[in-house]
Amino acid sequence: MRRRRFWYAPVLVIALVLLGYGIWLPVEQESRWLLLLWIGGPLAGIVLLSWLHDTPPASDLARTVSRVGVVIIIGFLMLSLQLLRQQFVQAGAISNHVVTSTDGSTISNVRPVLMTQRVLRGAIVDRRGRVLAESTMINGIARRVYPLAGQYDMTAFGHVLGFFSPRYGQSALEATYNEYLSGERGNEWQVLLNEWTGEVQRGNSLTLTLDAELQARVAALLGDRRGAVVVLDPRTGAILAMVSRPGFDPGQLVVDPAAPDLAAERQRVSDYWASLNRDDAGQPLLNRATQGRYPPGSTFKTVTAVAVLEYWLQGRPDQITCPNEFYPQPDAPPIVNAVDNLGAQIGEPATLERVYAFSCNTAFAQYAVRLGAERLTEVAQRFNIFAPNRLPNGFQPLRDLPSKPSLLSVQDDFLNQPRALADTGYGQGQLLVSPLQMALVAATIGNDGVMMQPYLVQRVTRPDGSTIWQANPYSLRRVMSSQTANRMRSYMAAVAQYGFGRSISQYVNWPVGGKSGTAEHIPGATPHAWFIALGPIDTPRYAVAVIIEQGGEGSGVAARLAGEVLAAAFALE
Repeated sequence: MRRRRFWYAPVLVIALVLLGYGIWLPVEQESRWLLLLWIGGPLAGIVLLSWLHDTPPASDLARTVSRVGVVIIIGFLMLSLQLLRQQFVQAGAISNHVVTSTDGSTISNVRPVLMTQRVLRGAIVDRRGRVLAESTMINGIARRVYPLAGQYDMTAFGHVLGFFSPRYGQSALEATYNEYLSGERGNEWQVLLNEWTGEVQRGNSLTLTLDAELQARVAALLGDRRGAVVVLDPRTGAILAMVSRPGFDPGQLVVDPAAPDLAAERQRVSDYWASLNRDDAGQPLLNRATQGRYPPGSTFKTVTAVAVLEYWLQGRPDQITCPNEFYPQPDAPPIVNAVDNLGAQIGEPATLERVYAFSCNTAFAQYAVRLGAERLTEVAQRFNIFAPNRLPNGFQPLRDLPSKPSLLSVQDDFLNQPRALADTGYGQGQLLVSPLQMALVAATIGNDGVMMQPYLVQRVTRPDGSTIWQANPYSLRRVMSSQTANRMRSYMAAVAQYGFGRSISQYVNWPVGGKSGTAEHIPGATPHAWFIALGPIDTPRYAVAVIIEQGGEGSGVAARLAGEVLAAAFALE
């Protein structure tokens, strides 16, 4: 009997630890919690049943009743724990949980939104104080309005601001900063006071790093073409413009309670929502700048070049050739250049600067094979481009908006094959990167090799103007040495001066640098056009990433757009 009792305590402790740990798991790990609940609960039941078995029963009926009672009690306790988790421990998280689907649409609990129809949500303003969104009270109902709608095309701002709708929930900044905008966070005592006095609750305001005028100009330059543009300050990581096309107008998802025909007004909003979710709409709810992932094409040669310079002995940067074909392994097709006889343009002896300026695929394939998978993976990871088995759990490149991490490959063992490694070196293979990520690559080179954390929200303030929270720029890590960064800026300058991206210099008066990319994606389809840029190249104030889906050669349309974006940024200084 004693031998049996010896294991009661440790088993019961294990059960309690499992249940105690699981009940605090985030709502995204609900399945793990349920597994722990169904392990811990029966373990506790086994201990109780064993204890009853060791206790002499008054009769067989009493033993049966006791066992049934234990099963009922354990079931009741398991149900109670589940209710405790849902209605107390994780009540706030569940209430405000937002799920973003693959097409960029969001699903959230609309009850908090309905409650906030009685709340004047805080304003969202740009870096110069221009109000992008605010709330007004109409017929006792708070309504989101957009004061610049008559001046700018508000589809340029939809992916940043997000929508706020009692019917469809909320997205983007309206979702991620909901507690601040509604006043529930940062103004708790005033909220309690308002509940007693019945006064209208006022939310806190967000000041963004975004420049509304630059955002509007960039959107106009991108036009109706599908793609994205990101403009960063490389010195701080501040996002100055972020445009994704196609876009949506958040004002079209707001019902006007003063409309003469409310039924028609609600139908208008429903029709607009349906139009955004049509199969042929082009996923306008998807923020391509942060959630879109594409093969980067030759823009990734920038990362490979950094790896070659950082691992000088293995990479041998200026001992390179640009043959028409390169066979990384004998049983696979060769790697070829996009331009025939490219080596003649580059000249002999070839150098890293010239093969970068003229975007030689076979040269960068050779570099990747020289470096090997481990070194290339290590340098890519410095830029937050991860191999799938090294991706940190829950990692998001941008804290202010939903964003997806960039991947060096989809399969863990992809780079084990020399041909796959060579393909990755010049920007193809299984690479998937976001426009934000490629803007960060350029920005890191522009910031002397130090990668800054990108951010969009500069400040959160109370209705009385006092500051709740202030963003402080901070560096993530030193990605490369200052010497490597300086060399890379000279290589990017060469691209704009005489290389395959020299057309960018036609649209901007300042000395700039960049790198074009032509990314193959679907066999037979027109490639995506990429361009990353820095300006001015000597002391960069702007880092730009441009992608135009199926835009063709990156050295053409994407280079022009990048130049026009830089020109707009310089003009607004």
